[in-house]
Amino acid sequence: MDLLGELAGIDEGLAMVMMHIRKSVHAAMRDAAREEGLSQNEIEVLLFLAHKKCDTAREITQFRGISRSLVSKSVDLLMKKGYLEAKQDEKDRRVIHLLLLPKAEKTIEKLNIIRREFMSKLCEGITREEADAFMVIVRKMAGNVQKNIPD
Repeated sequence: MDLLGELAGIDEGLAMVMMHIRKSVHAAMRDAAREEGLSQNEIEVLLFLAHKKCDTAREITQFRGISRSLVSKSVDLLMKKGYLEAKQDEKDRRVIHLLLLPKAEKTIEKLNIIRREFMSKLCEGITREEADAFMVIVRKMAGNVQKNIPD
């Protein structure tokens, strides 16, 4: 059988693994979220802003696949709770930049520790070579999706 034939069933297995990993990492962060009084979506927004070079609600919607209404609600709540500040773009008044406030730093640090511990357990037994090969494949697939597959 050719490679394409062998990979034909990968979509279902890959989707199941990705869903299980996502659910597991959310479960790992659940206690920290409760302690901080944050929802899963609020955590997603904070972590996205902390790790990406993007800083608008629109970009969060695009890159994280969270609906516009959930992002908007999460941003509003995070602003009320003192985690975020909104600043209008100087060149385009329609663009609102989201800035993390000092209160968010401790929470993000705690969530990053939980995420690192989770990833350490997830990657147990995986060699550097295997991880590098996996990342090459993921980058190629992401590139293929971007150029060949409509949303």
